[in-house]
Amino acid sequence: MQRIVRRSDLLTIFFMIFLADVAIGVYRATFSLFADSLGATLTMIGILGGIEGLMGILLSLPIGVVSDKVDRRNVLAGGLLLFGLAYLLCTTIEDPRFLYPIRVITGIGVASTFYLGIAFVGDITEKRDQGLAIGIYTTCMGVGFAIGSAAGGLIAERVGFDAGFAAAAAVVFASFLVLRLGPARQAARPRPARVSNPVAFRTNVSLMLRNPVILAAALGNLGVSMSNEGAVFNFFPLYAASLGVGTAMIGGMFSIRMIGSAATRLPSGAITSRIPVQYLMLTALAIGTASVLSMAFVTDHVLLTVLLACEGIAFGMYFASGTTAIAKHTEEANRGTATGLFITAGSFGTTLGPIGLGRAADAWGLSSVYLITGIVLLAGFLGNLYLHSRARSRNRIPVRADP
Repeated sequence: MQRIVRRSDLLTIFFMIFLADVAIGVYRATFSLFADSLGATLTMIGILGGIEGLMGILLSLPIGVVSDKVDRRNVLAGGLLLFGLAYLLCTTIEDPRFLYPIRVITGIGVASTFYLGIAFVGDITEKRDQGLAIGIYTTCMGVGFAIGSAAGGLIAERVGFDAGFAAAAAVVFASFLVLRLGPARQAARPRPARVSNPVAFRTNVSLMLRNPVILAAALGNLGVSMSNEGAVFNFFPLYAASLGVGTAMIGGMFSIRMIGSAATRLPSGAITSRIPVQYLMLTALAIGTASVLSMAFVTDHVLLTVLLACEGIAFGMYFASGTTAIAKHTEEANRGTATGLFITAGSFGTTLGPIGLGRAADAWGLSSVYLITGIVLLAGFLGNLYLHSRARSRNRIPVRADP
């Protein structure tokens, strides 16, 4: 910890992502309610969530590859600017159809920032400190999101959705300035020029997918992302509102969830130096499965808040341990590519999940969202269990980049 807190470049990255998550917390806690206020159907809200995930499927791997070849800070900065643009556009529209291009922009921003920031931290941190540094980074994300969620709900209820999105845009532009003007601008090491080699690229991807730890991390991220982006962010505000919960209280429920999520991220990252990340990922998936399945049968506001907090704990634990698994089993030369694979798998969950869940909600009610998501998480848990048994039977060494 002392080594990390003396690093002004790392502290700058932590502050940058904290601000970025304050902004996206405002956006996530109110977007589905905003879309509903414009007349969007549940199916449309699901499709909007799926569009963001589709951008992750199409672009996460290419963006990760590009970030392996150029300064990762420039990719991060571009993503932050896209977020600011999306939030500003939200303040100008009255037709829900214009939400489609906004979600496209948001999806590109997600693929360019949060996970690549973890890759950047892995690049500039010593191997022995990676787990702890990533734990701090993801904790800053959780704390920022908790603050943004609470603020977003209050602003939307007392002033309006437009004021909340304008505030989010101002905060994310501040995050951009911190990244570009702070000590992190000098953090990255020069990257040697490399000739593009499609064969070598395919070989590297194949090697990563044959590593059971990386494959397990990606598989689990599919289910966790479906839960996080689909069941929680897209439909929980609507589910809670259908039970009589006010907008400000919904923001508060999200804030409690993120406090629980943030509280687990630092210890989850730090403990990976003593406990294999596979055990933490399995524990997170088990907690997430139980929490989400229970939501399908609970209507009490207090119990729902507790279950939402448990789901947040599971997400925080998986986020920290899964991304640490990627960092520990790769090198700087291919860490962005592996991160792109991790995001791509999660993007399948954020694409197919919300679209399918939206249709299910229209057909069978909002509670069906949590039953379906819980079954998917259970499948992810069983798949991880199998892959981790394979990992124990072989020597686990970092995936090395092709020369």
